[in-house]
Amino acid sequence: MKDFLFNIKSGLKNHNYIFKFKLIWCIPLMVILIGFDWISKAIVVNTMKYEGNNATFIPGIIRFNYIINPGAAYGMNADNKGLAITIATLVTLLLIIVFIFLKNKYWLIPINLMVAGSVANLLGRAWAPLTKDGISGGVVDFLEFEYAYSNFIFNLADAWVSIAVAIIFVIFVIYIVIEIIEFNMRKKDLKKYDFYCDIKYRKAFLFESYWSKINNKNQEKFSYKDYLSKNKQLQKEWKEYKNKE
Repeated sequence: MKDFLFNIKSGLKNHNYIFKFKLIWCIPLMVILIGFDWISKAIVVNTMKYEGNNATFIPGIIRFNYIINPGAAYGMNADNKGLAITIATLVTLLLIIVFIFLKNKYWLIPINLMVAGSVANLLGRAWAPLTKDGISGGVVDFLEFEYAYSNFIFNLADAWVSIAVAIIFVIFVIYIVIEIIEFNMRKKDLKKYDFYCDIKYRKAFLFESYWSKINNKNQEKFSYKDYLSKNKQLQKEWKEYKNKE
């Protein structure tokens, strides 16, 4: 048990969290998205009539319809506020943990959007007005699709999460295509595949090395210009290798 705890502690200490990348790119974007959501909710609360001010936003697609949703995203668990808040809190904590440990810049994009949407809605419950039934802790929703079969009313935070899900789907498709390409490459030309893997590994290592918050004493320190130059050089190496064939 002692060795197990030591391994966990050592793993957490040595993990590359790429905090520099998250502090420079991810956190500011997250703050902006949360800010947009809160500002939009504040404008709706102060300018629109509750459940009585339907107005077209994008003709034939989206309209405004201000309500207070005591449930989760898109009205789920609306009849159980406690369960909705508990699930929202647990999901938010899980997403934050994933965000902290994740170091793939492509997966960080949708996770960043999910954290922004989840945090915005969770914190928004603290100041949202009461529902018409006098229930507190709800979420301000105001966007509704104008389709006859649509009963969903949502907000920008919900939209961030939906966009994140769409991006995850696209990334999955891209990864599948890449896996197929790599499989064919490995099958046809093992030498070319090995060189490709080496370039891929070196680019990943370069990214993690530069975007770490604090460089290791034994690690080479370089500027952002140097980082871009080294990354460009790796792309050039791969291009030149392919052109030789």
